Amino acid sequence: MDWINVSLTSLSMAVDAMTVGAVDGIHEKKMKIWKVFFIALVFGTMQMAMPIVGYFIGYSFRDVLEGYIPWIAFSLLTILSLKSLYDFVSEKLDKKAKDEEKKEKEIRIPEILLQGVATSIDALCIGFVYLGLEIPQAMLVFGIIGIVTFLLSFLTTFFGSKVADKLERWASLISCLVFFAVGLKILLQGIL
Repeated sequence: MDWINVSLTSLSMAVDAMTVGAVDGIHEKKMKIWKVFFIALVFGTMQMAMPIVGYFIGYSFRDVLEGYIPWIAFSLLTILSLKSLYDFVSEKLDKKAKDEEKKEKEIRIPEILLQGVATSIDALCIGFVYLGLEIPQAMLVFGIIGIVTFLLSFLTTFFGSKVADKLERWASLISCLVFFAVGLKILLQGIL
């Protein structure tokens, strides 16, 4: 097994989840440690589960699914982007925005789960990449991807919440731009 390839794959698969985790941390400046852990756990689990699903689906559906995966990921992240843009515009137009800024912003569990799916759906294709490996070896690779994603997402979410004071008033706009950029990246990688 090529460990350098596995390491690079793990890092590249974790980037989307790390970015979204950092934005979540910025958005909710006083995020409790259990939520940081939960976000990292969701992202790591999804980044591990999707390649497993892709691995077991196999070549029989590869041609059908592979073309749609970037579009599905792009659509989900665009929805999150538009929601964040709406939140940003609403905050700016709302006459009580100053009072709202004093309130704690909260990332809700359904949003975290949607983010986990959206950032990992492209990982389905990684399962196809490792079809040449025996099941135990493939599961080891997918486990490494999940662990790396968990650790890096935990760190970026945690540190994102620490710099939130400086970026709080721009959090929704940053979320909008990041979600859209990640979705566009996934789409362009998938169609090019």
